[in-house]
Amino acid sequence: MLTVIFLVIAALVFALTYISFPANAHYSALLIIGILALIFALGSYLAESISRDPRAQRSLAWGFFGMGFAVLLLSIGLGPTYGVSSTSQALEGLIVVLAVLFVTVGLIAWRVRAVQATENQQVPRAAWRNEPAPSAFSYAAANSPSVPATAPPPGTPPPGGSPPSRSP
Repeated sequence: MLTVIFLVIAALVFALTYISFPANAHYSALLIIGILALIFALGSYLAESISRDPRAQRSLAWGFFGMGFAVLLLSIGLGPTYGVSSTSQALEGLIVVLAVLFVTVGLIAWRVRAVQATENQQVPRAAWRNEPAPSAFSYAAANSPSVPATAPPPGTPPPGGSPPSRSP
């Protein structure tokens, strides 16, 4: 339910942002919408940490991530076609957005690898937790054939020899 509410709020923010700019400034509105989508992606990613089941937040984060970069790349790339920006400005903008995209993808890859490593560590832990607790009577040393079943009575010489001599 919270996911739907968040999506409705995001759609309203995007619509109000686009409508609040005059027709000749819709290019700027699209850039702002792209940046807002990336901010919403970051917010959704951070919301994963406070959720018991973060699938909805993760989906929102991926959706806003894709939308934000798609809107930014298309707006900046098509800007010179519509006479909004010069080719050099579009190239500078594309370089900046691509650099942010590569850094973001690198951080995502690092995070996915860290999550995978944590999951791999949990496999032996889960197996260990499912094993029954060892009993003091089931240790291998206690059942070893070299250990006599009962201790010899005091004063009995050790097997195969005489008792040790006492010093005066």
